Amino acid sequence: MREALSSRPGGHPHGPPLVPKVDDIQQGYAHLSCERRPVRGTPVRLFTFPEGNTDASRTVVCLPGLGASGRSFAPMEPLTGALRLLLWTPPLRTPATHTPLLWNLAVLDHAEALLPGRFALLGSSYGSLLAMAYALAHPERVKALVLVSPVASVHRIRRLALTLSTLVRAPRPLAYLLAPTVARVLGGQRLPPEGRAEIVREARRLSPVELLRRLRDILATDLMPRLHELQVPTLVIQGGQDVLVPPRAARDVARHIPGARLALIRGASHLPYMSHPDAFNTLAGDFLRQHLH
Repeated sequence: MREALSSRPGGHPHGPPLVPKVDDIQQGYAHLSCERRPVRGTPVRLFTFPEGNTDASRTVVCLPGLGASGRSFAPMEPLTGALRLLLWTPPLRTPATHTPLLWNLAVLDHAEALLPGRFALLGSSYGSLLAMAYALAHPERVKALVLVSPVASVHRIRRLALTLSTLVRAPRPLAYLLAPTVARVLGGQRLPPEGRAEIVREARRLSPVELLRRLRDILATDLMPRLHELQVPTLVIQGGQDVLVPPRAARDVARHIPGARLALIRGASHLPYMSHPDAFNTLAGDFLRQHLH
């Protein structure tokens, strides 16, 4: 395992975890099935658990954050006995004719996506922005929402969003080297090395241009004034030590959605489903089972 985590010779086994090559998939993330589904002419990677639930009425579409793939939700596997988890990965490239947000909304709702008529959405960070926007545009299709480290308005996170947008403008080799540091900040101290490696490996597949376009979505979008329109059961899950989306931002989101419940996971950062899977799975699982009868 230590060899798999090292991206250069001589990595010290007890030092900071290094990063695998882009094609190296980490232990705990490699067993997922991957379907490449063409939707509107762009390939979407859809990960599923080989032995998972297949009941369409219990479908949960999981939307990852910036630079991550659906594979990052692999620690949610204990929920697959009761829920049908579809780990959705937005296209690595989106056409210049649309913003990434608008393109992904159209892809999710397209017949070629082959999603059931109604389903639950679980979105993390940028994925939460997509989940909320989709629920506002298509309320008839969404049974329940789980919003993780939610991004609804840039006002609470503008400084960090601008910092990230500056980083991705750096020369590609520099941005490539900075990826492990960014992953460590996002994941926090409790994120296992294989989880951090998975985030970095996937982030390096995304071009700086596409990453910058998605950051611009975050900077340009403010869903807060419309959140009161959501009439869907909603659970907001937030890491108590998230430095990118602070807890007060999550409280704002929960307060604006009628009936929404906020759950804080102490010690977790921006990726609680990867760093604190037991606590996260208990919260998300209980909520989703309740609303997907």
